[in-house]
Amino acid sequence: MINRNHMLWVLWIILSLMGMMIITGVIFVGGPRHLLLIGKTTAAHGQIELACESCHTTGLIDNLTKSPKKLAAAMTKACGTCHLEELNAANDSHPTKKFRGAKKAKTRAQLNAFYCQTCHAEHVPEITRPMAVSLPQDLCVACHTKIGEERESHAGLEFTTCASAGCHNYHDNTALYEAFLVKHGHGEDFLPDAVQEFAAISRTPAIIRTALDEDDPITALETYLNDRDTQKAEQDVQTTDNRTKAKEMLDLVLYAKDVIAPEQYQDQDAITAWESSAHAGAGLNCAACHAPDFKDTTDLALLEENWTERPGLAVCSDCHENQAETFTMGKHGMRFHPEIAKPRTVEADGPMSIAVHVFKDTPLKPTSIGQTSRKDLMKPDVHDMEIGNCNTCHKPHEVNLEVAGVEACTSCHNDDHTQNYFNSRHFELWQLELSGEGAPGTGVTCADCHMPKIEAGDSFFTSHNQNDFLRPKEKMIRPVCMSCHGLGFSIDALADPKLVESNFNGRPSKHIESIDWALKREE
Repeated sequence: MINRNHMLWVLWIILSLMGMMIITGVIFVGGPRHLLLIGKTTAAHGQIELACESCHTTGLIDNLTKSPKKLAAAMTKACGTCHLEELNAANDSHPTKKFRGAKKAKTRAQLNAFYCQTCHAEHVPEITRPMAVSLPQDLCVACHTKIGEERESHAGLEFTTCASAGCHNYHDNTALYEAFLVKHGHGEDFLPDAVQEFAAISRTPAIIRTALDEDDPITALETYLNDRDTQKAEQDVQTTDNRTKAKEMLDLVLYAKDVIAPEQYQDQDAITAWESSAHAGAGLNCAACHAPDFKDTTDLALLEENWTERPGLAVCSDCHENQAETFTMGKHGMRFHPEIAKPRTVEADGPMSIAVHVFKDTPLKPTSIGQTSRKDLMKPDVHDMEIGNCNTCHKPHEVNLEVAGVEACTSCHNDDHTQNYFNSRHFELWQLELSGEGAPGTGVTCADCHMPKIEAGDSFFTSHNQNDFLRPKEKMIRPVCMSCHGLGFSIDALADPKLVESNFNGRPSKHIESIDWALKREE
């Protein structure tokens, strides 16, 4: 009779081998990687925590043979694939060159700032603070031990005040550096006749549609083009080419009668909405989005065979490249960032092919709202909605910016800041603009603050990275707040948590003294 202990040992060995095979398969092939997580990632990275190679770019051999410094450098480089452009735009106030050289040896011993993970360690949620900082809050003291002696205004200040709104950020101080504070320190709280320049342009009726309402559309459009060229060149220009251009632009305009689509997809409401959209105005028929590889064909059978009912981000990006690129940098679309690790591919024959099939790796799919870290701040009835697609926020045929600017946001977000928007002065101004009592660009939408217009050459585009100006929130000051407010008011408002929660319904209840100190030093 087999000894019971022997049976248990055999069972334990079999189960251990099976466990090792599963872990090995997950590590080297694919499968349920969440089993390998040693701790949750930060809220920002939660969507991509299963695309491990996006951050962990070194392989098993490197991990076993390379020095900790080289591994840390590789990890920092991986961080840069998504964040380096942002740091460069902010003119990083603590670049690594500040910590090089013999004079900085003592500083490096206290704060090894060569590597991102020194301050931003992942998988340690119990010690991670806002901005994904995992170091204690006194990290500034490592270098700035004598700041109280060097500046009278800083004498006696606690280290907890360093990163207060309106004072300092580690990387981005584009609206907080001393020269900027001095230059704009005397600004008014509310600027007279405040208008957001680019928002005003984007919300002005499309010139083609406006021209079509005139008795002579060609002349109306030609006049607009001449005026635009004159403003650019600051001199008179020839009108012959612009008249030809006006004719060509108007010839592109499509109407409901021009629709080319399989009969089962010809929804009358969709056609009516499309007819008045910029897409129809630019000559884009249905297949341009629904069957882009066959957009020039009139063969309905071919279109039906290749029809995509809900085109994805890749189709929109063909025309809206800047918008699509910035979209993948924010939380809504970060799973589609080009640097996110692609599924692992393993070629195998024989028995190994079975393992590859069992542990098959799959690409990240769009995240549902219920899977995000902010689900508790969202409306319960949208938890099943997927984010990561343009159609989530934009009505696909209308492309109505009024809907995308407010309704798209408030239909999901349910936090106090969002709901209080409807009680704010910002909303009042938006309602006045919609009614025609306010000029274009005088209203303030959700998108105006969180997705502002960015200059690009002679034009501009709307940044679709809705997180770009949230962390740190002082990033809003220059591109957003100062369109309508003075610098001091903007700093004080962002530093007041209750005012932020009320969606700026009132005046700041606290005052940040950084401008006062900067002006005093200039006296």
